[in-house]
Amino acid sequence: MRQASPRNVNAGLPLPLYEQIKQYVLDRIANGTYRPGEKIPSENELVTVFGTSRLTVNRALRELSNNGVLQRLHGVGTFVAQPKAASTFIHLHNIADDIRSRGQNLTIRVHDLTRVRPNAEVAARMETTRRDALFHSLIVYCADGIPVQLEDRFVAPSFAPDYLRQDFTQKSTTDYLQSIAQPTSAEHEMQAINPDTTEASLLEVNEVEPCLLVTRKTWVSSSVTTFTRFLHPGSRHTFFSRSSLDSVAF
Repeated sequence: MRQASPRNVNAGLPLPLYEQIKQYVLDRIANGTYRPGEKIPSENELVTVFGTSRLTVNRALRELSNNGVLQRLHGVGTFVAQPKAASTFIHLHNIADDIRSRGQNLTIRVHDLTRVRPNAEVAARMETTRRDALFHSLIVYCADGIPVQLEDRFVAPSFAPDYLRQDFTQKSTTDYLQSIAQPTSAEHEMQAINPDTTEASLLEVNEVEPCLLVTRKTWVSSSVTTFTRFLHPGSRHTFFSRSSLDSVAF
């Protein structure tokens, strides 16, 4: 087991102390210091590292465990959970990977990255209330300068507390979120729509352009982590899938 290096928690950060401890653990999972299946430092060790109460450390580890990031075994210790990928009929690739794989130049335009109060629909999708703030991003992915996907994403702050501090012009939101934990389940809906005025402007299409809207809700363990609307101009994006008939249910 790799030991944590003592450090002083920056009390000037806006995050509560237990959230800072969660981010400390998440950062070390993301950079490979703590690997899947490995035991992390005990509560007592983390109390010493951070100079805080055991109650605060316990809350941080408990929430990470509830989110499926850690696995706690009574009398044994706390371990980094093994990633569990969702298994669904609809499989969405990371749009950034798709653009790069075609040899095209990827450009990411960030139009919004803020903390918001959700409307009634989003609150219901995220299984929260309109009083509880969520993180929101509105991003357009471009291939060779041409917009191919509008991503309208809401994220649970408890799952990705450092979300608003990321530079998403350099990496996709999917890359970042999957560095925290793979979703354990996902729910998708697909429909053909025409974009509204704002969406058409961001995608640089007219309002009669047929678009494919895919909504995706993800969970890690029993917690809802994201709700996202992916909008693709019909003239610029094609979905393709090939599966073994032995594994496809009608």
